[in-house]
Amino acid sequence: AESLCSSDFRFVSAGVSKESRPGLRFKAQVSVVMTFFATIEHKFLPIPEDGRIETVAFLQAAAQVIPFFDALGSTAFMPVKSDINGNISKLTEKHKTNPDKFKTLQDIIESEIAEGSTQAKNSATDALLWLKRGLEFIRVFLQCVLEGEQDLTVAANKAYEESLKRFHGWLVRGIFSLALKAVPYRKDFIAALKGTEEEVQRDMQDFMNVFGPTVDTINDFYKKTGQDSDKSV
Repeated sequence: AESLCSSDFRFVSAGVSKESRPGLRFKAQVSVVMTFFATIEHKFLPIPEDGRIETVAFLQAAAQVIPFFDALGSTAFMPVKSDINGNISKLTEKHKTNPDKFKTLQDIIESEIAEGSTQAKNSATDALLWLKRGLEFIRVFLQCVLEGEQDLTVAANKAYEESLKRFHGWLVRGIFSLALKAVPYRKDFIAALKGTEEEVQRDMQDFMNVFGPTVDTINDFYKKTGQDSDKSV
């Protein structure tokens, strides 16, 4: 497969203390630190055979990925976080209108296609369109990290090029350019994810094993139903 970036627990060694008096057993103290990816409570679920993505589980998982931008260490990413949050909220409100009918993301979009409301203001179709683009940015960026890219500015620019840039007008691109220049050094990014390089990469890969196929499934669904749009903002 073509590379997206071609250009758990953290176990600390047990500290063992021994009393000076003979005959006493060793007392082991084990400190356990979890990486960012291991602390995610609501994780993305494996794609079922029918390819339908459960709405509530997906939105809960998407919400818990947002703090990822905090690890990039810049307030310049606040507009991105706000946009993702807003789209999650729109989809959540849509689901609440008929939870039994909208059990999967596909149910929601297919309903709007049938109603002819996909282009309506604040439609769920538009919300998921932009949400998947934001998640694609995260996916490409993390894949670059996993493939060993040391310059995270390169990784961030690659992710932006492949996910959001072509849909942004000059004003929004300007905002993003500031954010992309502010990404941290790789070592600081890894430290912000609460683990060693090895531990973070291990948990990141576990996360990506399910996150990647989820994004792909939504992308494929949008292409199949003709809901992708080249319109810029």
